Amino acid sequence: MSKCTVHSDFFDDNCAECKREYANMKGHNDAPYQTKKEGRRTSTDRFSNYKEFTEERAKKLFEQLILQYLGKEIDEQEAVERARAIIRKQCMVRGIKIWPWV
Repeated sequence: MSKCTVHSDFFDDNCAECKREYANMKGHNDAPYQTKKEGRRTSTDRFSNYKEFTEERAKKLFEQLILQYLGKEIDEQEAVERARAIIRKQCMVRGIKIWPWV
């Protein structure tokens, strides 16, 4: 079983050894990971598994996040700012322009 010596505490999605180790742990055939030269994934490949992040979904997520933070006894202003930060991060990850209300 191959083991990545660089990333001992976590898996790195861009590391071929980590991918092989993960495939071995899951019992998958590691034939796709045999190539030594792996190209970097494009942003469309990397995030193709994510659901579409529309403004409507973002607003619903924003509302849910605020409620979760308020449940942790955080004041309202702090809850709103943390929720906005998460929405901004999701937009950045997906390469979406941030909406004015965020």
